[in-house]
Amino acid sequence: MSRSDEFSTEQTAGAGGPAVRGHQLSPEAAAYKAQRRPSVPFATPDLSDFDAVGRWRSETNALWGEDDDPMVSHERITIAAVDCLVAGPSHESADGGDVRTVIYAHGGGYVLGSAAVTIPITARLGRTLRIVSVDYRQPPEHPYPAALDDVLAVCRKLTADGSPVALAGDSAGGALALSASVIAVADGIPVSAVVLLCPLLDHVSAREAHSADSAADVDETGPLLECYVGNADPADPKISPMRASLVGLPRVLIQTPADEPLARQARELREHAEVAGVEIVLDLWPRMWHTWHYHALPEADDALAEAAEFVAGCLSC
Repeated sequence: MSRSDEFSTEQTAGAGGPAVRGHQLSPEAAAYKAQRRPSVPFATPDLSDFDAVGRWRSETNALWGEDDDPMVSHERITIAAVDCLVAGPSHESADGGDVRTVIYAHGGGYVLGSAAVTIPITARLGRTLRIVSVDYRQPPEHPYPAALDDVLAVCRKLTADGSPVALAGDSAGGALALSASVIAVADGIPVSAVVLLCPLLDHVSAREAHSADSAADVDETGPLLECYVGNADPADPKISPMRASLVGLPRVLIQTPADEPLARQARELREHAEVAGVEIVLDLWPRMWHTWHYHALPEADDALAEAAEFVAGCLSC
């Protein structure tokens, strides 16, 4: 039995409303939380100095870790001229059935992170799903719409034969995943599920709404998000999918800490989706922190197992 089987769940908005888990932190999570440090330990360089940003990105990503998983290996391939890391079963499973494919967009405020940094997430999802993790072009070298274009290019390539995919992402990658899903559905591309882990959904309110676990995180994140937006309008629905028409989207799962400011955006998105006739399963985790999914914790294992089960159920319909 997993820890999630032991969690009691309260419905805060009536039947079908956001689920708030009633649980105590695991000893591992409590120990980790007690010694947490700012997620970006190096001072932000001049973001107009591309060489300095490149060095900063490399140092930060290396500190976060870019090692492959010994149990679920990743293969670097190019899809639609975009670099990707692919994990999990091939297109056909041992029993001859189709393997479900998820296109994943990593977090890191767009500027930081990589498909390799995201291996702790994609490896666990890759135990049962085929994960295509996109190494999208990053700002400030490549502002909007480069990252979104890359995710969409991979999506179009993988669905060219009519096979459905799911899209997923964490933090800023959640905005990319949802924006790509909205565009794909409007273009008739078969998207069967969307999974958003602690997603950023609205750039207009991002300065206040981003994770406030520490003031340093907010101060670091704002300029990174501005690098992505560049000269575009942050209220553009393709940048802030909170403002997009959600009509036609498949089922969406959102996992986010109950207490972080981004949860307000998730709640608002769910209200918009309800009006559009779209089901969003909003799973709120008390006492957890932004993108806990990256860590070797029972709560991360449980959350990702549930996300994989959600995707499998949607793609089997």
